[in-house]
Amino acid sequence: MSVRLMVRQSVLATVGFFIAMSALMAQQRFSAGPRVGVNYSTFAGDAAGFSFRPGLVAGGFLMYSSLNHFGISVDALYSQKGGNYSATINLPVVGPTTTTYKQRVNYLEIPVALRYFLTLNGNFRPNIYFGPALGFKLNAEQTSKTVQNAAFPAVDNSDQFRSVDLGGLAGFQLNFPGFGARQRFLIDARYTYGLSDITIDNNARINNSAFTLTLGYGFGVGPEYRSRYQRK
Repeated sequence: MSVRLMVRQSVLATVGFFIAMSALMAQQRFSAGPRVGVNYSTFAGDAAGFSFRPGLVAGGFLMYSSLNHFGISVDALYSQKGGNYSATINLPVVGPTTTTYKQRVNYLEIPVALRYFLTLNGNFRPNIYFGPALGFKLNAEQTSKTVQNAAFPAVDNSDQFRSVDLGGLAGFQLNFPGFGARQRFLIDARYTYGLSDITIDNNARINNSAFTLTLGYGFGVGPEYRSRYQRK
């Protein structure tokens, strides 16, 4: 192969590479905005006697979607998790004793979701997704405790929970046209299960379990590009 031919092929390959990269970049879209909604959470694993408890979830998101089927998003959320406890234990001498309380654990949660969009373009692009979620404990509190109808004051029991919770999530999101150009209402439903033990008790493994429903509002960020799949 001659030097001239090698140089020519190298130049063509370089030009082709930059054209491909430009085309890829031209298929990128970003959006960002707030989310707010409700967690319906409890404790799983070795936890017994716990039922679901509602809690607030609120924060913001940044989403990238290529103009094909794929995308990725990251959220930063204040997330209230926990559960309601009620159990009756038969104690010696005392007999059946019922204990109830409400446990709250608050997190700064960072979920990262890999998304698959069911449509290629248009104002309605529903998507399904999955990914990891990292939670950083903010505080924990036990409230409304009663033992045989005797009430106890609320206590901060943050020291009973680990600082970080790693979980996995899966869900789906619907979007609808908003008030302005490149603005969308977002309805998001997801389930998150904790993969790590959240308590410092080495004799039991307790995991977070939460269903989450949020309403969001997305704003287009950066240039807007036309999908090559869009009908003319």
